This record gives sequence, structure tokens and C-alpha cells, in this order.
Amino acid sequence: MTLVQTQTIRPNIAVARLANPDRLNVLSKLLIHELNSSLDNLEKNDAIKCIIITGTGTVFSGGADLKELQTASLDGKIENDFIEPWQRLSLITKPVIAAVNGYALGGGLELALMADLIIASKEARFGQPEIKLSLLPGGGGTQRLTRLIGKAKTMELCLTGESISAEEALRWGLVNSVTEANDLMPAALKMAEKIAARSLLVLKMIKKAITDGAEMPLNEGLKMERELFWRACKEGSYKEAISAFLNRR
Repeated sequence: MTLVQTQTIRPNIAVARLANPDRLNVLSKLLIHELNSSLDNLEKNDAIKCIIITGTGTVFSGGADLKELQTASLDGKIENDFIEPWQRLSLITKPVIAAVNGYALGGGLELALMADLIIASKEARFGQPEIKLSLLPGGGGTQRLTRLIGKAKTMELCLTGESISAEEALRWGLVNSVTEANDLMPAALKMAEKIAARSLLVLKMIKKAITDGAEMPLNEGLKMERELFWRACKEGSYKEAISAFLNRR
């Protein structure tokens, strides 16, 4: 049984779909292994400029596989840390859109947070319910959420374990937009097409400037941004793009 379905839906856009809805698309070792293999292939494929990740059924992902967690080794060895492989998505250099079609809870929300943009259906719900199991988020929830929506809202989600609606997530700045369920993938594809129309070299530079810069002091981030700007001038095709823009006027 394939737990992740990968499809090229445009010559330069691919979809990776979590496909184990009977188990709420839980992030089992096997599903993550398949997802990471898919991501590795898409990263190496120079034709692909944008990746959409979504779920099947009525759920994006219900989070960690609790059956595996029950039997997880607690010896502290990194090779036994089943959460670390989840981070592969955060290392993709190409733009990634999470199309959240339903529940994104615990590790499911943490996975969505590794994307660059989140588009949610009205049926989507977001939460970090680990506290209800006497646990805390372990896949980046406390860190990425704080950087995205601030300390107060992150504390609320993590300390209460309650979930929020897509509309509330939009107000909090957690998602970029909310659509009807039937419009979710068309909206994600429309966004992906806008992105994929641009230079892959510069798309990667923009992603790097924003993601890496968020972890730097402002002066270091500005220096990195300038270096990337001049690299784009040297390696890219901006002169042709400017000429085309000016000639259309």
C-alpha cells in the first residue's frame, strides 16, 4: 500500500498527497519514509518549481502514530528519534504550499508549518493537542508557531490543547487563505502556477532569504539579502526580464 501519492499535475508543479485516510494520515515511520523519498525526488527534479502537499479524505494529518509512540525507544539515541525525519520538508529549497483539507493536529500542524504557504479549506482545524496526552509538541510546534503567530497564541494552543477553525487560523496569521472544500486544490494550484512562472534560481533565493533571515540578527539578514540580490544579478536573467517589462509599456 502506497502511503504517499506523488503526481506531476503541471510540467513544473507536483503534488505529494498523504494517502492513509483510514488512519487519519498519521505520520508513521513508513509514511514519512515515503514522503521523504518523494520530496528528495522532487528536489532533484529541476523541472519542478513548486510542490503542493495535501491529504486525502477529510484530514490533512492527525499527527504522530500513537501506536508507534507507545513502543518508541526512550534511550535518547538520535537514530531512534522518529520525529527527526519529519524535518525533511523544512529543508526543501523549492517553494512548498500546504493545502490543508481537514484536521491538521499535532504533528500534522507541525508538518504544515514547514511549508512556505498554507491554504486551508473551511473544514480544516488546527491544533497542538499533545498536552492532553501529557506530552508537548516535539516536531517544531512550540518554535515555528511562536515565530509565526507569536507567544500568546502559541501558548493558548499548546497549553490548552484546543483546536481552532480555519477562519480563526486566518485571523491569527497562521494560514494565507481559506476556501470552500471543493476550491482548495484549484486555489493551491492557482498559487503554485503564479510561483512556478518565475525563475527557480530566484525562487530558491527568496525562500532562503526569508527562512534563514528569520533566524538572524537584522544586520546579518540584510547582508545576506544583498549578497543574494547581487548573485541573482550575476547568475540570473534579470536584464531580459527588465527589457521585456519596459517594452510592454
